[in-house]
Amino acid sequence: MVVRHRMTVDEYLALPEEKPYLEYICGEVVPKAVPDYRHADLVHALDVALDRHMRLHDGKAGPEGRVLFHTALGEQFRLPDLSYWAAERPRLGARAMQPPTLAVEVRSPDESLESQREKCRFYRGHGVEVAWLVDPDSRSVEVFEGDRDGDAVTAGLLASAHLPGLSIDIAEFFGVLDN
Repeated sequence: MVVRHRMTVDEYLALPEEKPYLEYICGEVVPKAVPDYRHADLVHALDVALDRHMRLHDGKAGPEGRVLFHTALGEQFRLPDLSYWAAERPRLGARAMQPPTLAVEVRSPDESLESQREKCRFYRGHGVEVAWLVDPDSRSVEVFEGDRDGDAVTAGLLASAHLPGLSIDIAEFFGVLDN
């Protein structure tokens, strides 16, 4: 059961940054789901791939950065499991990081795919060019980019027009779960 607490943005921003990490959604503080080892392994594998990409194309990346989204319902702060900002995209803002080029969510055991899809759609609707939803159970990555709204990639290469030069072999990526 997710426990939500109503508070102001200033009260949220004054909270200590400790686990469980907290997001601020429509005036409520919501704890992020507790990940398992598969989640950690997959986030690490993507982080390594993005690090290689950044060495060639610049940009910035990192896990669980606090990202500020301006919405019709006010400011919202989300913490994608992993984010990447292309070199030409500003990362830091006055109160939190700006929306990234890529936001990645890895489904944790107690999260539904539909709730994660909605999160990816939220990102896309608020300035993120690409969102990937990684599902350890089905070993698939759902892509939210352009006209793609959750197209599942289960084999071949994962790539994006917004990250030229980056391609991730799906079998190799999910192979980290076999070690």
